[in-house]
Amino acid sequence: MRILLLEDEEAIRGFVRINLKRNGMEVTEAEDGETALALAEAADPPFDAALLDVMLPTISGFEVCERLRRQFPRMGIIMLTAKSQEEDKIRGLELGADDYVQKPFSPGELIARLGALHRRMMPGGLSWAEQPGHSGTPGAAPGAGESAAAIETANPPESRASAAYGAIGSGVREANSSAPPGSDRQMSGPGSDNAGLEGPAEAVTPASATPSAAPHDPDSEQTVDGRAHSQSAAAGASDPSAPPAPTTSDGHLTGDTTTNADPSAPFGRHELQAGPFRLSAVQRRLWKNGEEVVLTPTEWTLVKLLMEREGEGLSRDDILSAVWGRHFIGDLKIVDVNIRRIRQKIEDNPSHPMYIETLWGFGYRFNRGRA
Repeated sequence: MRILLLEDEEAIRGFVRINLKRNGMEVTEAEDGETALALAEAADPPFDAALLDVMLPTISGFEVCERLRRQFPRMGIIMLTAKSQEEDKIRGLELGADDYVQKPFSPGELIARLGALHRRMMPGGLSWAEQPGHSGTPGAAPGAGESAAAIETANPPESRASAAYGAIGSGVREANSSAPPGSDRQMSGPGSDNAGLEGPAEAVTPASATPSAAPHDPDSEQTVDGRAHSQSAAAGASDPSAPPAPTTSDGHLTGDTTTNADPSAPFGRHELQAGPFRLSAVQRRLWKNGEEVVLTPTEWTLVKLLMEREGEGLSRDDILSAVWGRHFIGDLKIVDVNIRRIRQKIEDNPSHPMYIETLWGFGYRFNRGRA
């Protein structure tokens, strides 16, 4: 995974760089917005994701976010912000960011957010650590974010960054004490063989980062990361005697790995169709009436979830858990902002949406044109 890191504070930038590289990512750094935009323009192939600080000496991270999103609609973007005001978070999301991490943050939280973002970007829902041939070991510590957040009130500003990163060890111990032995929730701490993060913090990594080691989740067929579905599809593709996946006419996934860029081609497997919409799970693309609708990785995953559950009311909590992950620490408004962005792209009249219906006080429902 190739990352563009924009951060003007050298100490934070260096620490983030060390931990990202330790987790198998390539990092290109910039300390101001102009440099970041120039690096993004020159990158070939484009960066997979950008980490953008908000408070910068010249142009702000918000402006960089807006310009990157315009030029690279499928790039993942996470904002790094010291601001706790809700309007600042919402502004970044409305400008096209997929997620935000509030300073001070733990490296475990950042790695977990990047992993979740990358799963939304990849066919089959596999993160960079789960791709074939990857040798890195991602560190994702559920609960580490709370440990880091607590630092802010206990330390003066100049020591918050180092203190937040040093707090990771306590987050690991808490996670291990509540996790069943051998589960992928257990993290390695001091003395473990699985050192995954470097720097002044204690090392943290999952006990296993491979899909085969994950315990069976009965809800996996309802999640948008598609992991269980894609693995069974791959098994069928390798076995010539396996029966073809069933196809339906009502818009449910049918299971194909063939890519076809022609939106007028016959309805295939691993595709969804509902009303004027056609979604390819392999290409991660969406068409409306044959015209492609360009979506960010998060928007695409959210549309896929809604189309898979067409006609079913989904709560904001359900959506947040499915799209951003069960351990996401943030505001439910991230769901509303992304729904608003999607409506701007797919609705004939976003002020009176026909396809994505608001269920007041609850969540949203996808209709093929009868909301």
